[in-house]
Amino acid sequence: MAPLDPLIDPFWLSTTMHRESVVFISREDGQSEARLLFPPDAILAVTSAAGDSAYVEGADYLIDHHAGRIIRTPGSRMPRVTREVIAAADGALTHGWIVDVTYTHPAGLWTSHVPAHAGARLPRVTRRLQRGEPLTICLTGDSISEGYDASGFHGVPPYQPAFGALVASALQHRYGAAVQLHNLATAGWTAADALWDTGRIAAASPDLVIVAFGMNDACYADAGEFAANVSGVLRRVRDGVTHVEFVVVSPMLPTLECTWVVPGRFDQYRGALAELTADGVVVADVTRLWSEVVARKDPHDLSGNGLNHPNDFGHRLYAQTILALIG
Repeated sequence: MAPLDPLIDPFWLSTTMHRESVVFISREDGQSEARLLFPPDAILAVTSAAGDSAYVEGADYLIDHHAGRIIRTPGSRMPRVTREVIAAADGALTHGWIVDVTYTHPAGLWTSHVPAHAGARLPRVTRRLQRGEPLTICLTGDSISEGYDASGFHGVPPYQPAFGALVASALQHRYGAAVQLHNLATAGWTAADALWDTGRIAAASPDLVIVAFGMNDACYADAGEFAANVSGVLRRVRDGVTHVEFVVVSPMLPTLECTWVVPGRFDQYRGALAELTADGVVVADVTRLWSEVVARKDPHDLSGNGLNHPNDFGHRLYAQTILALIG
């Protein structure tokens, strides 16, 4: 795995973008290019997602510094796909399509949403971290929370952990506290499923519970039903563990190829979850950050399966958002 700091440092505070992922999708004229989040000053590395191939400027790619584009040259060794291949992938791992770009850029370019520190609403967690005391975290959620499609989850290079493990490792690294993560997430689950798993969560006597659902819920649940289910999870866990505090995560956005969800529900979900904010409960608004990133990039640049899972870069966006709230 790569060193931890470049993975967890908030991209919006840095002038170096580490391993931003791009996918080259061929146009009708055969050309392919991808957008970077920021116009680059200097390119530090362009590699395969696995890190086992390094690409050469001029031979494999060109950089349009002003427009923030990376352009695949004819005969390049970098992978590319067509829209037809994307449509036929049917949720298969897209790790092999991805190219990672590390570059420097001017400061102050991110003027969109920035997750705000909310440690004051998590006083017990904050106090334990500042004192270097042990911290127990439970993560409940769906396949995204379980770890799909981080490279580490699939056991392929560069073996990056999913967002839950990134958060736990970062807190331990930053505060010197022993952080134990219980990842209880289950692929296919909705918040309604978690209502019947709260006994297992409470049995771990967690200090912090991260609740991250929404992708599967968007197949059937309106915002009111979804928020009520999440609220029920919080209530039932707190009935068993009175001292527990919560981070509730609003989900990433699927690609357009993910046709079985109702796209309009995601923004409604983030609004409904915001109403749950209270002492001991904060909301990590991944939905808003994700939407503002994909306003500048192709959604497939962040996707791990072409549909509804994040890739390594997407998992880092989850982790950076959650960590910004905590500390």
